[in-house]
Amino acid sequence: MISTRDKTVKVGIKIAIGILIFIVLHIVARQIVFKPLDQARKRMEDAQDKLDVSEKLIREYPNPKKKSKEMIDKMEELKKKSVSGKELPRIIQQLTKKSSELSMEIISIRPLEEASFDERKLPQGVSKAYIEVVLKAPYKTLGDFLKALKELPIVFTIEGITIHKFEQMSNRDLVKDGDELAGKLVATLLISSYTVWH
Repeated sequence: MISTRDKTVKVGIKIAIGILIFIVLHIVARQIVFKPLDQARKRMEDAQDKLDVSEKLIREYPNPKKKSKEMIDKMEELKKKSVSGKELPRIIQQLTKKSSELSMEIISIRPLEEASFDERKLPQGVSKAYIEVVLKAPYKTLGDFLKALKELPIVFTIEGITIHKFEQMSNRDLVKDGDELAGKLVATLLISSYTVWH
């Protein structure tokens, strides 16, 4: 007959073997089931990181359609504010009107040929229209006229300005009877505006 002690040892061995089998099965199951899950989770995290980087890059670069629409809108705005050869008389009229509002005397105003100026290369369909304005006015009124240019509906650039003191002797042909010469200047302005051809 088997003693109690032997029974206890046998039961202990069976329990130990059962625990060992359970541990081995657990390790094997972990390798079979959980390792692929861990790998899949790692791949998903890597893919999510790549997506985050891609999204960040996309957000950094502007929408090309939006940018091209903005550029087209700016070109249209420039076309509205630009001068065409047909509009030069209207521009000259606006300059004359502005000078008369400020009680300035325009000695001469005339369009100039573009070809006589060295220009950096302009885009196709764009050129510059030049107007030379020679006027006589006190210093403050001349400053007011230059400020008033920005109020006109067309964008002007003052390419050059020459100012000198009005001298009666050298400008007899410009003097009118009863003209007050004190503080008057003669200014020659070279004004330009871009012309966009349609």
